[in-house]
Order: sequence, then structure tokens, then C-alpha cells
Amino acid sequence: MSDMRTNDLVKELGSNFIEYAASVNTDRAIPDATSGLKPVARRILYAAYVGGRTSNKPHVKCATIIGDVIGHFHPHGDSSVYGALVRLAQDWVMRYPLIDFHGNMGNIGGDGPAHYRYPEARLAKIAEDGLLDGLKKKNVDFMPTFDDSDEEPVTLPSSFPNLLCNPNTGIGVAMACNWAPHNLREVAQAIFDYMDGKEPTLPGPDFPTGGLVINKDDIPSIMATGHGSVKIRGKYNIEKNNIVFYEIPYGVTTETLLAEVGDLCEKNEIEGITDIRDESNKKGLRIVFECGRGVNIDAVVKSLFAKTDLQSSFSYNQVALVDKTPVELNLKQCIEIYIKHNIECLVKELNYDLNKAQERKEIVDGLLKALEDIDNIISLIKKSESAAAARVQLVSVYKFTENQAKAIVDMKLGKLAGLEKIELQQEGRELEQQIHDINAILSSEELQKNQVRIKLTEIVKKYGDARRTELAQIEVPKEEKEVAEIIPENCVVVVSQHGDIKRIAAASFKVQNRAGKGVKTSDAATLAILSTNTIDTVLLFTNKGKLFRVPVDKIPVGTNVAGGGRIAELAKLDADEYVLSATSVARANKAPFVVFFTKNGYVKKSKIEEYVETKKTTGIIAIKLSEGDEIANVVFCNEEEFFILTEKGMGIRFESKLISPLGRIAMGVKGIKLEEGDRVLCGLVVPAAAVTLATFTDKGYGRRTAFDQFPVQGRGGKGLLASRNSELCGNLVAAAFVTDKDNLILAGIPTSICISAADIPVAARTSNGAILIKNSKITTVTKA
Repeated sequence: MSDMRTNDLVKELGSNFIEYAASVNTDRAIPDATSGLKPVARRILYAAYVGGRTSNKPHVKCATIIGDVIGHFHPHGDSSVYGALVRLAQDWVMRYPLIDFHGNMGNIGGDGPAHYRYPEARLAKIAEDGLLDGLKKKNVDFMPTFDDSDEEPVTLPSSFPNLLCNPNTGIGVAMACNWAPHNLREVAQAIFDYMDGKEPTLPGPDFPTGGLVINKDDIPSIMATGHGSVKIRGKYNIEKNNIVFYEIPYGVTTETLLAEVGDLCEKNEIEGITDIRDESNKKGLRIVFECGRGVNIDAVVKSLFAKTDLQSSFSYNQVALVDKTPVELNLKQCIEIYIKHNIECLVKELNYDLNKAQERKEIVDGLLKALEDIDNIISLIKKSESAAAARVQLVSVYKFTENQAKAIVDMKLGKLAGLEKIELQQEGRELEQQIHDINAILSSEELQKNQVRIKLTEIVKKYGDARRTELAQIEVPKEEKEVAEIIPENCVVVVSQHGDIKRIAAASFKVQNRAGKGVKTSDAATLAILSTNTIDTVLLFTNKGKLFRVPVDKIPVGTNVAGGGRIAELAKLDADEYVLSATSVARANKAPFVVFFTKNGYVKKSKIEEYVETKKTTGIIAIKLSEGDEIANVVFCNEEEFFILTEKGMGIRFESKLISPLGRIAMGVKGIKLEEGDRVLCGLVVPAAAVTLATFTDKGYGRRTAFDQFPVQGRGGKGLLASRNSELCGNLVAAAFVTDKDNLILAGIPTSICISAADIPVAARTSNGAILIKNSKITTVTKA
């Protein structure tokens, strides 16, 4: 294919895609700002309106309405039209349903509606009064239908502020929208406030399912910007030992919720619940969680909110079409559009009424004039050869207008002779007053706004109701939901190279003298030993560069020599995935950065928020690793210096500010230049206080070296010799910065030991040091 033909094809595809994207966004996904309706919903309401499916008529089969919509206005699939029809009727979805349904329309439990050949529907009264009123007066513009056989409205009059009162969600091409429902009375008050020159505001969303919004202080910002998020909780009562929820967050189905809670109970992630029942009926929703005797019910409730959809979020994304262009709208802009649209509709209605009044006034004036010589006029009509000739005579002789002459001729002679002058004069005066009033409104913007206010007030009187969703500000500190029921306890987490993990009480490791026997431990080689707390979190890093976040409290309890469980039971590892490094992050950790050191000498610094916020059991990408590279270790820091130590004893010290923060999927920068066959052992954060560098070998030896022997260098150099491997003491396996007050846990095979750092001798960089643990192989070291 030639370059010219390729360019033409690319250009054509690009043009077609843009047209397709515009069509999806404007004709399907995004609601119109004036009516708050997507095209399919607008056409459903209009088809029911012109088909006479009004609230004062019997319900008709949904299939009938769907046929009208597809056949005349919306040439798409029947299932999509039926889905939209049902949604407009569901009172747990719509704050103010626009369709009056008769039959099975599904339920909040998650069941779907009956097939459309069974249930029946018609327009709800609020749709007629608030969205369709005035259409016969052509108060909105019309456009041809898809086959040019008829006309349909471009939008609906919408004196009911549907955009703000009913929910709407849609996903288009490169954009989406999510509109929350609000209370009609509160929306109307915001509109009235704006008309009075005040700053409009809304207290917050008002969901049809009720619930409790717990971050109402965030709502003013949402109203000012059109985007943001509210957190919703279900509402409950305590009945003896039962937790009974009578309201659940918007968009949550009871079937999914019960399955979710049941699954968590089976995994022991929520403890204390002995039975789960859905006792909902026509009187309302009722979900019962039966708890065992002696169970801390408050702790169970906190777990339910923390781990299930009984607390969820609703994200505002107020995107709507303004003149067919998607725009994100704040509250004030929504109100401005509402007022402008309703004034435009009002003006068209007034002009329609004005024309009708003027036409009738012309006729009434003609009839009054005819009464002055009614006998001769009747005689003239009788003698005329035809109605047309009579009209010509009336215009010629009596100077009637064409409309007046036609009205006189078309009137039956008996009725014409029986006209009463007083009634005509009274009608004429009423028409004059009507014309005067209409012209007054048309010439005054304030009077037009007042008419909008009057009409909206009538809508509120008919359909306004009390708020259903409660608003509150409940401060929930980060991770409080997870740790509220956990008793803080210092512990040690041991991760083995074989994929095992366990939690051991810190008291199991008592400080002993140097060269002691230690305590018996597992025969499995230790990958990491972490001194932590039950309210903290362990971060596991795998050979695929992924991070898994595991609460310490969820790690199985073990002993020095046995117990625990498999990492794969806590984190969803791939079949060929295994943990290479582990660290713990304290709940009170304030360090802004997390730093990765890799075996091939790379360093990556990232903002800690990108890692500690995740709760995905499937893990997240933590770092991009080149082929053959692995994570050596991970640390948390402010802007201290770094020290990298290699397996062959080379060390380099440099400033962390030389490294800019990178994103999660970045690879990092070169930290140390490695000799052939050498790899990084670990990277350490240099403390501000005076410390010594403690190094440890696999044969149980250790020593401390004054750290002032290592000057600050530039990143990426070879560094200086920090420790020498030897046949006597073995190879380097761990290092740490210590003071005399520190205690260290030396994990080994077959024993481990906890010693004071003061017992480790201070020696030269090239010395062997002293034996720290007898007859055991050191695998890793951590501060107690």
C-alpha cells in the first residue's frame, strides 16, 4: 500500500472515530443540561406523552411503549430501551420516578424485571407536570425524527429541575458523568436564593435509599466545582445481639452485600457474626447480622463499614451537554441553565398564548361589528353564490378582515343571529387584559423570573418531600476502621525464603550476651525478620516488581520453631511469583518517601502515598525491573543520606536529594557502579545522630565500624571498601546503623539470638570482627 493511500486511510479512520465519539457522547452517554435526560429517556417520555399513556389513563403493556419509541424515535435495541424505561420507574434508583410502573420491575436485592411483554407502565404525574407541560404550545424546538416521518423535541420544557433532583450516570468516549440525586425542596430553595442574589448552595445528596453521608464538610467544594466524592454508610439499629440495617448505601444490592459479608466471615476477616438474614419485605429493608454472645458489636460494625459496601463512596462528575457540548458544571451553572431554559420556554408559551389571544380578539371585534347590522349581513350571506363570495362581499362592503369574514361566514346562521353583545364585550375585555398581561411579562425579565418561581413553587407543593439521606461529619482517622478492634502488641514478623510467614511475640527474643546459644528457630532460611506491631502493615515485594500490603494482625501466629502460614494465603501471587523483599510500615510513619534498592545497583525514590494507600489483594506494580535484576530492600526516608553496601563489601555514601521522586512504574537511577560478579546487599538510610555501621557475615561474625570513615561521594561511583569477606568469617549477609542503646535480632539457622549492639566490637573496616552466635548461620538481621 502506498504512503498516500495509507495517509488517506489514517485520515479517514481518524475522522470517522471523531464522528463516532461525538455521536456516542451527545446521543447516548451524556444527559442534556436543560432536561437532565439522555436521548433515550427523553424519547421514552415523549413517546408515552404523544401516545396518550398519561397518568389519568390505564397502564399499557411496556411492549407497546417500547414499540412506539423504537418505531418512531429511537431506532436501537429493545433491551436498551426497556432497561431505560425500567430505570425511570425504580424508586430505589430514581429519587423522583418519572414512569408509573405496574408489575415486576426488579428490586433492590438485584433481581431483574420481568420481560416487557408482562408488566405495564404509563407516565408518572410529575413527568407530565414537570417535564412535558406546555409541549402542545411548542415551547421547545423540534427536530425531524430519524426517518423524517415526524418531529420530536430537541429537549423537554423541564420546570422540574430533573438534572439536579434525579441521578444520572454514563460512560462516553474519553469522558463520563455521574450526577447525584438531591431533594426537590432544597434544589428549589437554591434556585430561589440565586434569583434573590444570594449564593446558592445544597446541603448534599439525597439518595432514594437514604443512608448516612459522613463527610458533609466536603460538599461545599463539590457544589463549587462539580466534582468530588461523598462517603455513605448504611443506617442500623442494635436489637439485643443483632445488628439490623434498615438503610444501605445507594447503588448497593442486598444480594451482593450478603454474599460479600458471608465470604468475609468464612475467611475470618470479619469475626463475631453467627448468622446473616435478609428479612426485607413490603414495609422496608431489613438486613440482620446475628452476633454471638460476648461479641464486641461496635467492633463488628466498624469491620462491616471498613470491609464491605455498607460504607461506600459516590463520586460526583457533573458533566452534561450544553448546546451539544459536554461541560463540567457546578451548582451555580446548573441553576443558571435551568433559569435560562425555563425563561425561553416561558417566552415561547407566552408568544403562543399571545397569538391565540390576538387571533380571538380579532374575531370578537369582528362579531361585535357584525352585530351592529346583523340582519343585512345575514341577508348578504344568504344571497351570495358561495361562502367564498360571501367573504369577499363582507370584506368589500363592511371592511372586515379576512379572518373576521371567514369566522362570520363559517358560523351557523342561527348562532350568528343569536349572538349576545354583552358576552362578546366581556370576552373582548378579558382578551385585552390577557394581551396586556402577556406583553408586560414579555417586556420584563423580572416578571419572567417570577413566573418561573411560581411554576417551580407549584411543582414543589405537589411533589416535594422530606430529606431521606442524613448528613454528618464523622472524622475517621486513616486506617482506624482496620485497627479499631485490634489490640496493639509489639511482635516480630518472620518471612522465609520458602514462602512462609508468621508473627511471633517480641517477648520470644530476650537479650543475650554475645556468642550465646540463642533460641531454636525454623530450619527454613529467613528472608526477612521485621520488628513491628499488630496495628502496622507489612509490605511484600516480589520478583515481578509488585507490592502486596498485608496487615500485621492478619499474619498467622507462630512460634520460634513452627507455625505461621503461607504468603500465598494472604496475597494473590501468580504461580511463578515469589517474595524477594519485605519491610514494615508503622501506622504512625510520617516519612514522605519510599526508596527501592536493587541488586544491580539501581535506586528509586517515590512518594509514599503511591504505595501505602493500596488495599488490593492482587497487588500493584511497585517498580520496573530490568531483566535479571531484583529488589534488594526497601526503606522509608525524608531527605537523609543513603549508604549502599554490596555483597563483596563495597560501600558508597551519597545525598538522597540527588534523586528526584519517580512514579510507581519507573525503574530508578544508578546508585553504585558494581564490579563484575558483585551485587547490592542492601541500602540504608543514614541517621542524623552519630552511629556506627554494623556488618554481619553468614558464619555468625559481626563488627562495628565508625561511619566517619565513609565520606559523602557522588551517586553512581564505585565507593570504598566497607568490609572484607574471608574464609574464616564468611560472606556479608546483613548490615545496619546502630548505637550502643540498640538491640538486634540475628535470625539464623538453626538458632536466632537477640543481643545488644554495645556487645558488638568496634573494629577496622578490614577486620573479621567477633563471633556473635555460636554454631549457627546468620541469614538476616533487624533492630528489636
